[in-house]
Amino acid sequence: MLPLRAFAVRIVARILPSLALVATAGLSGCALTAGGAHQRVAVPQQVAPGVFAIIGQTADPTTENHGAVGNQGILIGADGVILIDTGTSQRYATELIDAVRQLTPKPIVLAIDTHQHPAFIFGNGALASQGVPILAHHEVADLIEQRCDKCLKNLNSILGTDEMAGTRVTVPTRIVEGATTMTVAGRVLDIVYFGQTSSPGSIGVFDRASGVFFAGGMVSIDRIPDTKDANIDAWLAALQKLRERKITMLVPGEGPVSPVARADELAAYLHALKGAVEATYAKGISLGDAGAHSALPAFSTVPLYRPAHNKNVEQLYLKLERATLNTQ
Repeated sequence: MLPLRAFAVRIVARILPSLALVATAGLSGCALTAGGAHQRVAVPQQVAPGVFAIIGQTADPTTENHGAVGNQGILIGADGVILIDTGTSQRYATELIDAVRQLTPKPIVLAIDTHQHPAFIFGNGALASQGVPILAHHEVADLIEQRCDKCLKNLNSILGTDEMAGTRVTVPTRIVEGATTMTVAGRVLDIVYFGQTSSPGSIGVFDRASGVFFAGGMVSIDRIPDTKDANIDAWLAALQKLRERKITMLVPGEGPVSPVARADELAAYLHALKGAVEATYAKGISLGDAGAHSALPAFSTVPLYRPAHNKNVEQLYLKLERATLNTQ
């Protein structure tokens, strides 16, 4: 096994070409907007026959990017379409529905929320108003019901009330309790669930016909993930299990379509984060100084390192502190 620093350096070297591709994709998006087409939804990228991905921007939500920072999937079946994640707003979802209609006249018959992050679920209302059922794990549905009024207020503050006009909290009504297999519109889908990984109830969707895996919140590529709701040990175990599946291509929740091997980059960061914070905590360093003592220079060039990593350090430190208090 490579030493962590050498592995991280190799990872950064692999990331740089992908960043160039991301930059190119960003330019394409600008051209699309200037041409008067969709302002929010990127051009669908074909991953396999009948399988498309819409790739969001590598950024936090801003007025400039309309909050379009998460990915969506489109699966075209024999007699209908499955959407994977629904975007940040009513307006975004309206454009997403239009993008589907430009690909096929077949109706959308199911939308799947892979996890509860606001960039992935606030298009639910636009789909539900057209009679499309929304599927999610019961923990995701619970979190949307419990948290998302506050999430909606936050997005109204960040993106503006005009951008978020018509957006409402819509709780999924088709509930799964764990891993399962279903046939929808003629496509056989495995709902993949490993317990609480990146967040409670986080699921992935594996399309058996193509071998494409939509990872949702379980995988971020070319960016530092948010670990606020994560169980890092379970998450790392899940990433290892993904390598054991026959995945032809990975569509992460955030970042470019990639070979499944690129999930190793996320695993390396999570290992490094866990090790650094545990060492900092064991030395008795205070929460206020934990960020400075838990820096990961090998990952400092990965997008969103500066805003995301310090938050991750703080959250993991507090979890360690709570665990210590609970054992006393």
